Amino acid sequence: MQQIRLAVRQLVEFLLQTGDIDSRFAGFDRANEGARIHRRLQKQAGEGYQPEVFLSGSREVDGIRCTVEGRADGIFTDGSGCAVIDEIKTTGVPSAEIHDGLNPCHWAQGMVYAALYTAQQGLTGASVRLTYYQIDDDKIFYFTRHFSGAELEDFLLGLLRQYAPWARRQLDWSAARTASLQAMRFPYDGYRPGQRALAGEVYRACKAGREAGKGGFRLFCQAPTGTGKTMSALFPSLKAMGEGCGEKLFYFTARTTARAAAEDAAALLRQANPGLALRAVTLTAKEKACLSKNEAGRPVCLPEACPYARGYYDRRKDALAFLLDGGGQLDRPAIEAAARQFTVCPFELGLDLSDWSDLVIGDYNYLFDPTVHLRRFFDLNGDWIFLIDEAHNLPDRAREMYSASFAKSSLTEARRALLRSRTSLKSRLVRADKELLALRRAVEALAPRRSAGAGGRPESVPDAPPDQPEQLALFDAPPEEKKDAPSPALPEPLYAREGTVFFRELPPAAVRPLYSLLPSLQDWLERSPEDPAHEKLLELYFSLHDLLRTADRYDGHSVTQLTARGSELTIRLLCLDPSAFVDESLACGRASVLFSATLIPPGYYKHVLGCGGARAVALESPFPPGNLGLYCLPGISTRYRQREASAGPISDALAVLAQSKVGNYLAFFPSYAYLQQVYADFTARYPGIRTIVQESGLDDAGRAAFLARFAPDPAATLLGFGVLGGVFGEGVDLAGSRLIGCAIVGVGLPQVSPRQEMLRRYFDDKDGCGFDYAYRFPGMNKVLQAAGRVIRTEQDRGVVLLLDDRFAQEGYRRLFPRHWAHLQYLPGAGALRQALRSFWQSGGSPAPEP
Repeated sequence: MQQIRLAVRQLVEFLLQTGDIDSRFAGFDRANEGARIHRRLQKQAGEGYQPEVFLSGSREVDGIRCTVEGRADGIFTDGSGCAVIDEIKTTGVPSAEIHDGLNPCHWAQGMVYAALYTAQQGLTGASVRLTYYQIDDDKIFYFTRHFSGAELEDFLLGLLRQYAPWARRQLDWSAARTASLQAMRFPYDGYRPGQRALAGEVYRACKAGREAGKGGFRLFCQAPTGTGKTMSALFPSLKAMGEGCGEKLFYFTARTTARAAAEDAAALLRQANPGLALRAVTLTAKEKACLSKNEAGRPVCLPEACPYARGYYDRRKDALAFLLDGGGQLDRPAIEAAARQFTVCPFELGLDLSDWSDLVIGDYNYLFDPTVHLRRFFDLNGDWIFLIDEAHNLPDRAREMYSASFAKSSLTEARRALLRSRTSLKSRLVRADKELLALRRAVEALAPRRSAGAGGRPESVPDAPPDQPEQLALFDAPPEEKKDAPSPALPEPLYAREGTVFFRELPPAAVRPLYSLLPSLQDWLERSPEDPAHEKLLELYFSLHDLLRTADRYDGHSVTQLTARGSELTIRLLCLDPSAFVDESLACGRASVLFSATLIPPGYYKHVLGCGGARAVALESPFPPGNLGLYCLPGISTRYRQREASAGPISDALAVLAQSKVGNYLAFFPSYAYLQQVYADFTARYPGIRTIVQESGLDDAGRAAFLARFAPDPAATLLGFGVLGGVFGEGVDLAGSRLIGCAIVGVGLPQVSPRQEMLRRYFDDKDGCGFDYAYRFPGMNKVLQAAGRVIRTEQDRGVVLLLDDRFAQEGYRRLFPRHWAHLQYLPGAGALRQALRSFWQSGGSPAPEP
């Protein structure tokens, strides 16, 4: 008998939800706030109240065995001994409009849970209680209905019969998918060197799955650029799914270019395997997908303002059926075309299509971000396979997802936007502004500003850190500079100097004024959508919500940074260690494969991503070593104090590189300021070499124009100047003669800042590796990514030039990949000229090491 698995909420909302998408009563982010309120109400319920009870049950309908499961918000026994299923909902609907028939879906969810529970416990009946929490008025409304066991069972069976045609559609597709995946062949004639090994590792990880224990099997794969990582991960994962190991495959990336690569790989599999049954949907951010934006370019999900939001739930089934019966690739153009045809929101349509898709492609945040992760899948564990591309980006991205900042000036701007209006919101803005002003004064008292001329630390900090951990202790104030005990309103600071104070604890004074402001702001936004100030206050709302959500999650992995500059106060809640959060996200799947060209050292990535027991493999380069010339000039120092003196030697080295063979080259620098310094020297002394410079803040068109200058087989040499770790340092594919060499200036260490120092201190206290985790490892990751731009195919030949004496130190050499074993250290520009001449004359084979 065919079987299907359904989440309670998915079943109910798909069948019964009607009407509009309306951000007012649903709230701008009520789901996350609702989770916090749920926990609070559950705790207040007292003894005998069971929160978050997992329920599951199977029923046979029309020859299909349907397993329905989910978590009831709460279960308790009332005074008469009757079981009560509690369904908690957070709402912005005005209190006067809340009644027991507010939303039939809410009763339906509670009744399905009650049906599962009564059958499981052998009860003759149960009650369902709807608990509405009105967020603006802080009021709770209870509505209770009693049902017999027969009524509940009939209701559940009725829903399943109504869903049966859709279940049949999905089951028929799944059968076709399984058969076609089992027969699917690799789309190329053969595997590249290393590609088969990578595919084998991914396949075994997917097969192992839950057998690895809680959290599923986790694999870290480092595969050099050119291995064909996308296809090497996608193909074996789909083969494993065809063998029953995985219900759905998620491909998560950090960049749009990587999402396009996954789409291309899926299209190539279809092309090589005619008749392949594979639905692949690409999720696009709402800001990009929206077809009905306001004057500020922001989506407005209000039925009176957006025809695609009005009546969405009445038309989505027609749009879904059209797309599901029309083929497999559900990319952005296909979704947008269907959205226009059926007048439905393309963003929501993409999310709804993910329920019916085999492969879901999207950004990291759909799994890891607590605000926008796909609750329809990840609130419960599932038979999911996660492919995490460019995984070297995940530590920093995860820290950002669990961090937030807020500027006091946004309160002032919002108050001014209200002009002369007299509203309770304006009064609350004034009150919150005054409280943060007092907090700013307290920060200034703890950390007064001092000028460099008075013996203090200058306001600007170097853009490269010191070389050794012990030198970084300069951030600690000397004993004679320590202040008296801080104000009672603030906890003991970790660090205080020049307008910036760090705290291990979250100071209540930093968030209390903002919590009290939120209800009035929410109410004003919902009631005044046409007000000229709406856009400014909406920005304030999002900023507030982001900070307060982060405050709710604040724990020992975080620190608070308060910075006073003039009249401004900036509040930053910084997640230093996202390992627990990433671990929790990955734990809801059967297998996770995290892969990149640069995962060195693997222990660092396993540690900061909460995957201590994961398997880690490093694959050999698929290309002959002789195709890549690797050279280093260790006589050049790019440290901050030597930068002015280093400009000339670096220019000379770049000129030697550019003059060795006509072609396109890139030089990467650790900061834009250093780039400009060397660029000015280089163009003054070598005007005959064509150059192009990466400008700060490039948009998509600017980036495309920059890359277009790197044409194949140029008649004259072009040297591009870019920033290490920037948009051209990774994710750029300039194959063949479009790029034949690059120079990397410096070891890429992040700029010194109080925030980076907190990261160093945290990991020093945790396991004594603060300098490595905060500076060395992230810096070398950028170096290796930039070097990977040169060799992209088996036919490519090119050179990489490293310019910094630290590349000769053991602490950095141990981070080189194995295919860098032939790196040559040269005494100067003359030796470099000779080595490059030998490399190019030999057809690409590097000269023997002197």
